Amino acid sequence: MSAPRTWLAALAWAATALAATLVGMSAVGAIGSGLLGPAREPLTAAQVAAELAAARAAPAPLPPSTAGGPEPAPGGPNEVIGSPGGTVVARCTGGAVEIVSASPAQGYGLDHEPEHARVRFDSEETEVEVRLGCRDGRPVGEVRVDD
Repeated sequence: MSAPRTWLAALAWAATALAATLVGMSAVGAIGSGLLGPAREPLTAAQVAAELAAARAAPAPLPPSTAGGPEPAPGGPNEVIGSPGGTVVARCTGGAVEIVSASPAQGYGLDHEPEHARVRFDSEETEVEVRLGCRDGRPVGEVRVDD
């Protein structure tokens, strides 16, 4: 290879290396500044407390209007009974409790025994049992946790 060609090859290599470095630095800069806009800083404990207080103080949304809608299901109002293992929705109909639905919490399985008015939530470490009954026409739940 002649001297001018060697210099030309070295110059081309240096230009390519410089271009690759600039592209890489631009990409790192874009990631650092956020691709979709300015990054949001984490909230302080005081800011979290203020936002939670504001959310609690906000009025609850009104239930949707049922004018002209479907007739309500027979029985009393639905009650939500929470437990560490999941949530049970029940209502009382004619003095007997009816399980409307049961949803296990993450990591729990569901064993539903409607004939015994009982729901069991099982995880690898814990068993939570919710026994249901009616008191004054409203469903009540007794929650038992076995570790």
